[in-house]
Order: sequence, then C-alpha cells, then structure tokens
Amino acid sequence: MSESNNLLVEILSTVVLPKLKGLSERNAKKIFSVSQKSLTEIAKKYHKLLAEQEKELAELKSKNAKVALKVAEKAQKKKLKIAKKDAKAKKIALLLVKDKPTAIISPSTKSPAVPGKKTPTKSTSAKKPAIKK
Repeated sequence: MSESNNLLVEILSTVVLPKLKGLSERNAKKIFSVSQKSLTEIAKKYHKLLAEQEKELAELKSKNAKVALKVAEKAQKKKLKIAKKDAKAKKIALLLVKDKPTAIISPSTKSPAVPGKKTPTKSTSAKKPAIKK
C-alpha cells in the first residue's frame, strides 16, 4: 500500500475507531481488522477517483486546445484569402493603369495640343446669340 493510502487510512481510523468504544477486546480486534480493510479500500478508491478526475481534466484541456487551434487556423485561412483577393485587386488595378495613356493631365493645365485641331479662344467661343423679342 502506498504512503498516501497509509496516511489516509490512519486519518480515517482515528476518526472512526473512537466512535466504537465500549467493545470487548476480542470484538474490538474484529472491528479494527474489518475497519482497516474497509478504510484501505476507501483510500484506494479515493486515489483512483482523483487520478480519473485529473485524466478527464487533461482530456478536456486538450480538446479545448484543439478547438482553439482550429479556430486560429480558420482565422488564418480567412486572412490569407482576403490577402489574396487584395493582391489580385492590386494587380488588376496596375493593369488598368498601364492600359491608360501615360500623359496624365491635371485640371489646372491646358489640354494638350492635338495636331490638326484648333484650340478655341475666348473671343470666338464666348459670343452668345442675341435674344429677339
């Protein structure tokens, strides 16, 4: 029997045996042997149950860790998917920019001169027709 079981049996016997006083010596020996056997079984079962509880707790922790890992993997996959979409959108945007002419005209500058086309001036294009009554 292990030390922890022996210690538990001694503690239980000091609690139980004084309650059984008033017996003859022969009957006290019988009760003592029966109680020792019972207390030994109780101690063994007690430690066995403690071990089972620890095992169940460890299993529960491992399950929780697995669930947390799966959630983290799903989040990582989602982030990766979003990053791929963003990268694809950036590549498409770059392709669209390359297709446009490279000369970008700002609104403050005049339009570029195109050969064979006249640019309007203020004097000719600003005239409005007179309204007749």
